[in-house]
Amino acid sequence: MTTDLWGFRDTKELEKSVADMPDSILKEQIALLGEKTEYVIYGKPTFITVRTEEIEYKIATIFNVIVPKLDDYSKTILIMYSNPESNYPVAITVNSSFEDDSEMFTPQYTCNDKESFVKAIKEILSSAEVLDVIKILYSKAAMLS
Repeated sequence: MTTDLWGFRDTKELEKSVADMPDSILKEQIALLGEKTEYVIYGKPTFITVRTEEIEYKIATIFNVIVPKLDDYSKTILIMYSNPESNYPVAITVNSSFEDDSEMFTPQYTCNDKESFVKAIKEILSSAEVLDVIKILYSKAAMLS
C-alpha cells in the first residue's frame, strides 16, 4: 500500500486552492470571452519563456483574441509577465508585443497582490480601447455567420 503524504487530495482540491492565483484568474477571463460571444471570438493563452536580460520575469503569458471566421486572425490584448515559482509580483503590458517588450520593457501595471491584479485586469478588459477591438472583431466575424 502506498502512503500519500501530499497536502492535497486530488485535482479538484488542487484546482480549488489555486483559483485565486493570477494564472487562474486570467485563464477564467480568457474562457469567459468565448462563452460571452458564443465563440464567434475567443481568447487563447500562449506561454513563452523569457530569455532576455531586459525583462526580469521568466514567463510571459500572452492573451490573444482569436477570430475563427477571419482565418483565425489573432490580436494580443495583454501580456502578463511572472516568475514560475511565485504568484506575485506580475507585470502587465498592453498595446505591445513580446518582441517590443523584449527591446524595451515598460509595463503599464505591476501587481503585488490579488486585489491590484484583479483591478488591473478589470481596467484593461473594460477599457474603451479593448471593448472597441472586441466589438469590431465580433462585428466582422458575425457578418460572415
